[in-house]
Amino acid sequence: MLKLCIFADIHYIDKKPNWPVNRKLVEYADILTEKLIDKINNEINPDIVIYLGDMIQASKNIENDKRNIIHVWNLFKKIKKPYYTLLGNHELKSVQSNDEILDLLNYKSATFSIDINEYHLIFIGTDINNEDKEYRTQYISERDLEWLKKDLEISRDKKIILFSHFGIAEDINIKENFWCCGDNGENLMIRNRDKLKELIKNKNIIAVFCGHQHWTKEIKENKINYYMIGSLTENINGDGIPDGVYFEVEIEKDNVNITEKHLNISNN
Repeated sequence: MLKLCIFADIHYIDKKPNWPVNRKLVEYADILTEKLIDKINNEINPDIVIYLGDMIQASKNIENDKRNIIHVWNLFKKIKKPYYTLLGNHELKSVQSNDEILDLLNYKSATFSIDINEYHLIFIGTDINNEDKEYRTQYISERDLEWLKKDLEISRDKKIILFSHFGIAEDINIKENFWCCGDNGENLMIRNRDKLKELIKNKNIIAVFCGHQHWTKEIKENKINYYMIGSLTENINGDGIPDGVYFEVEIEKDNVNITEKHLNISNN
């Protein structure tokens, strides 16, 4: 049995930009994160907490972004259970290598795995690819793909759960996503995902969880269940109320039971 709490995309920034469309209610990032951490510590009591990336809303100032990352990371340190994070594109926008951000978090690698309660959890991180200026943060490095190939081989007899910031499974409805940029949704996906999907094909993957798309939904592709979780601060209905979405997940053997929850800010 494994119990997880999963959330994503809080987009904290110390000074909210003057956006023409107010989709990201980043002013609630601290409030919602603190509220969820309180629930994690006092109500949910998971075995492990997973954050799927985009701690911050990137500015055009590297040092400011790093300060904001440290601010969020210090919030996460209040979690009384083991917790892990992926790097999102906003963490990587202003840097030349993910090493600059990993150093802040005291992480050795953006792509790694752990074993817990007889399950094997794999975290898929991305790095900078300056050959593709438009999608430079959306690539798994060749080094990490080689590591993943070996890790999957070593763990072939275990039940595997995969986590990614970017989308992996294809979605025929992707153009309906508010954040789809008219490029068939490539801005929402890992660019070299075909290599990743070839590696995980026919492996014992019981679930994949992804963030970034600010869109909570499920897709099944090649017998693998992919679960997208929306943004904690997304203004989905245009009513000035953040979505506050998070998952409580219970896994027993191959059975994955996901409860979608939403934080309510009305009593703050």
